[in-house]
Amino acid sequence: MKWSFALQQKLKVAGLLLSLMLVILYTATSLKNDVQDMEQTVVALYADRLQPAIELVHINESIHAKRLLIEHQFVNEVPVSPAALAGQLGHYNQRINERISQYKKTKLTASETRWLNAFNKKFKQGQDLEKSIQALLIVEQPSQARQVFYGPGALVFKHSVQALHELVQIQAETGQQSVKDAHRMAAGGSLNVTLLTALSLLVGLVILGLIHNARLVGQPAPPFHLN
Repeated sequence: MKWSFALQQKLKVAGLLLSLMLVILYTATSLKNDVQDMEQTVVALYADRLQPAIELVHINESIHAKRLLIEHQFVNEVPVSPAALAGQLGHYNQRINERISQYKKTKLTASETRWLNAFNKKFKQGQDLEKSIQALLIVEQPSQARQVFYGPGALVFKHSVQALHELVQIQAETGQQSVKDAHRMAAGGSLNVTLLTALSLLVGLVILGLIHNARLVGQPAPPFHLN
């Protein structure tokens, strides 16, 4: 009967260890996936949120710089030459186009696409107004150029800044959501680590129990005397 009892114990232990092994394998795979997802979230947070936010800052600076540059033509006693004005405006417009091209390479939400298209539309309208202002300044009609600048020019500038503001707000909201997702993944990974630790302890206890039972089975039975 000793061998039968030992076989039953071994089968029970083998089944338990197999179950624990499957649970450990599943937990380890889940932990690996959580780490990979967290890494992708962090990379996306930089590439699709932080970097575009920097691009928006540069675009906003260039938009305001152009506005001040043209305004100086009306308030300064010695304005810059038309050629110099055209060169500086062209420089800022080129920088804005480059920033927009970089921004388009990122992963855009539907709202971002809509507001980016709105900004592009106003940006092109602003360029057309700039050309009109420059043409009026060349023919020495500063009063009409001033009307264009402070009239439709101011309205286009306002709408351009509003579109940039909406894009920045989207960056903030989506960035916060990405941070929440990363926290959730970190919590899941921490739970999996705790589970793996508990399973390791359980496996250790099972092994100790197996060793203890093996010693009991191996001990000779005490002699039985009939009086």
